[in-house]
Amino acid sequence: MANNALSNGRIQQPTVSQRLRDDRTKKVADLPSIEIRNWLLHRHYTRREYRICKILIEEELTKSNGHNEYANYLKGLILRKEGKVQDSLDSFQAAYKVNSSNVNNVKQIAKSLLMMGSHKRAVEAYLEADKTTVLPDWDIHHSLGECYVKLNQLQEAKKQFKRSIELTKNELPYLALARVHMMEDQIVEAKNVYIAALRHVSINNKNKYIFLELGLLYLRIGDIQRAFQQFGTTLAYASNCSKALLPVAYIMQKHCEYDVALSKYKIAAQLIPESSALWNNVGMCFYGKQKFVAAISCLKRAHYLNPLAFLPVYNLGIAFLTTGQPASAAIYLCAAVNAESKNPMPYLLLGLALKRLDDLEGSVKALDKAHSLLPQDPLILINYAVILDATGKVTEASEVLSALNDIMAIIDVDLQIAQMAKKLSIKLQQQKLSTN
Repeated sequence: MANNALSNGRIQQPTVSQRLRDDRTKKVADLPSIEIRNWLLHRHYTRREYRICKILIEEELTKSNGHNEYANYLKGLILRKEGKVQDSLDSFQAAYKVNSSNVNNVKQIAKSLLMMGSHKRAVEAYLEADKTTVLPDWDIHHSLGECYVKLNQLQEAKKQFKRSIELTKNELPYLALARVHMMEDQIVEAKNVYIAALRHVSINNKNKYIFLELGLLYLRIGDIQRAFQQFGTTLAYASNCSKALLPVAYIMQKHCEYDVALSKYKIAAQLIPESSALWNNVGMCFYGKQKFVAAISCLKRAHYLNPLAFLPVYNLGIAFLTTGQPASAAIYLCAAVNAESKNPMPYLLLGLALKRLDDLEGSVKALDKAHSLLPQDPLILINYAVILDATGKVTEASEVLSALNDIMAIIDVDLQIAQMAKKLSIKLQQQKLSTN
């Protein structure tokens, strides 16, 4: 009897075996021949088997005469991972030619342009992607914000980051917006963004950087306790986070807990052994423990890793002055002056090193430059007055000492500076009396 025929007033339903037999007779829908092996490309790519994946991609592109959209797309991703950004751009453009309606092709073209430094073209591509997409995409607005930051259009960047925040709970637009506020020295606004991120973003070990950057913000404004708490939270999620280990160790170092700081630096050294900042801090820990040979060795390594950095050469100058090696100190302090010509402290120390080398003329020039950069610093004033007295310039020394006395009448200065000023004042008065 045929299906759906009436039997005794009832509709005859097909049996299970009949349904299975009918399903077998139905033909499976044919996949387009160009895309029939896309599943295999995807499997090798997700397994990070890039060498095999590239071979298969080339085979598919040859068969399809370059018209396999997915093969071109994956080829672009792999080439970008290999650092061949221009080649990856060509592959994404080939995929776009095959299917111009796919927004992912446009986004990847824009991302490659951004990586190549073509920020204006990247903005145009992202705006096109925004018009193409059906639903609002937070990643497009976040990437647009990054482009505007590169173009130094910070107000437009903030608008894009805020729009991205409205569309997602991902931490990236929060961090980017806070960084823009930090670039504009808007500390309160940046802190509010970080706190909002902690409320709205689900925290795990992948987005621990919210705590880290908030800790760096607190450290910048001098709130050491809160900074330490944020770094501790970061390390709770990722105990080997070098970006949190360094500031934690630095805070301990500032509190003269050198052994504890060194234990943290030891862990960080296994993660970032070529960090100049790490070896600079290790060197100053040894300097604090008065282990000067170890300190100089670590500071020289920091200088080797970053020859243009200011702190390693400046600290080497301090270490050599402390160990009675003024010639070596003068060499490194000259490098410090070249690294930061607007900083008065290397000029001050260079003047002291040259005085020990009996180069009084050079010493006066160095301290005169330090005084011009920071004319009301008590440490600079007392040393400048001493050097001027040593060169026989009694009148100038008296003027500098008078300025120092005016400052000491208003603020409290170091006891050693006050005692030295008193002794020098008595000496200058005696010299004036003797000349009269």
